[in-house]
Amino acid sequence: MRIIERFCRGKHADQSLNEDGLVVTEDYAAVVDGVTGKSLRHLWKPSGGVVAKDLLASAIAGLPGEASMREAQRALDGRLRDEYARFAAMHGDMPSDDGSSHVFEVEPWERLQANAVIYSAFRREVWLFGDCQVMMNGVQTPTLKRVDELLGELRSFATQALRLREEAEARCPDDPETVTADGSARSSRVVGSGDPARDLIMPFLRLQSEFANRRGEYGYFVFDGFADPTYPIHIAPVQPGAEVVLASDGYPLLRSTLAGSEAELARLRREDPGLVREFRSTKGFTAGLESFDDRTYLRFIA
Repeated sequence: MRIIERFCRGKHADQSLNEDGLVVTEDYAAVVDGVTGKSLRHLWKPSGGVVAKDLLASAIAGLPGEASMREAQRALDGRLRDEYARFAAMHGDMPSDDGSSHVFEVEPWERLQANAVIYSAFRREVWLFGDCQVMMNGVQTPTLKRVDELLGELRSFATQALRLREEAEARCPDDPETVTADGSARSSRVVGSGDPARDLIMPFLRLQSEFANRRGEYGYFVFDGFADPTYPIHIAPVQPGAEVVLASDGYPLLRSTLAGSEAELARLRREDPGLVREFRSTKGFTAGLESFDDRTYLRFIA
């Protein structure tokens, strides 16, 4: 393969917190996207997304050149499973909150999770594991999950509702106290967090993980150490000479060049910084961060 352009950057100034990864070897080109954590226990440092990304990137780099898609899937998911065993050996076999089983079995939001898109030079195939992105000769393969559409719309609803509340409070500045929708009182002058709408939907974001590696309307694939070995994975054949783009979902409007993808990202930040209209996401642009998510882009000729 001939690399045309490559870019990987985390949303934080500290790039050690970048949950995206980029792998290029003689046999493979891949983008890995560690899932943003929803943990309550905070078991992984610096985050589960970083740990998952690093483990999968290392596993991809070590794959045999002739590996099939299923062989790659087993190797990558097995690497996460092995990490749970290592963690248990170091910290004790942690029970779940109800004491019934190992925490990673019954609390899926505590697992290491990551998506990946992998090009195999030997197989001349792209394997779409989860919601990373691929574009070939300008044609993109859709990967948006139904559950992400649902929760993106829910966050849009929450954002708009909070704005209506703020407008109402602005009309009554002398009211010392207002009552929230859940019946609790709060001062109308309290400043919210960086993304209060995401805070509101966080319980649903954790519930989403119950559908990981399940079939059905809200089911989806993700590497988490518990992946279904027969889960349908999209395999895209690649013709010699094809121009291929692999990217994480940090580029919500993927284009055939890095500059074009960055331009669309900048436009979204100007026109819809909350990401609640044109592209409804479960998180938006936040002050102090370079983007709403980590982002990775790789373009090459097969």
